[in-house]
Amino acid sequence: MQHQRNGYQLFLLGAIMLLGLGDAFADGLSAGDVTYATVALDSAGETYFDDMVVPYELKDFAPPAGPIGIAAKQPAASLVFTTLPGRWDGDWHPAPRRQFVFLLGGAIDIEVASGETRRFETGDIVFLEDTTGRGHDTRVAGDEPAVFAIVALP
Repeated sequence: MQHQRNGYQLFLLGAIMLLGLGDAFADGLSAGDVTYATVALDSAGETYFDDMVVPYELKDFAPPAGPIGIAAKQPAASLVFTTLPGRWDGDWHPAPRRQFVFLLGGAIDIEVASGETRRFETGDIVFLEDTTGRGHDTRVAGDEPAVFAIVALP
């Protein structure tokens, strides 16, 4: 059972990485975009949200399979699956490293120093680059646990 669950989590991670493809191939010309929120730092070291849009390009990735949408390749240092219990509150903290967070289940609220709070749900991607300063506050929204795949950058 555990093996099946791990396989399912890896399948979900792959599906999340392909978010935004949907109807993007309909015209045969464009592969669409992947979008994600970034928790960024301003010049004073305060956090704020920034939205990133990265285009997909149709490329031969795994011949003989046909072309698929590929976004800009980025190096990764590690992958870890994590979970937080319902109603968990992380209080204010910086990210331990620059990392992508792929939400595989549940919902979280992230608050940044600017006062803005955003809710992220299954399928959403957040890039954390606030590795210094006060950081951000993460809370699990509701009683359902939140499940993540976290990809740390070098």
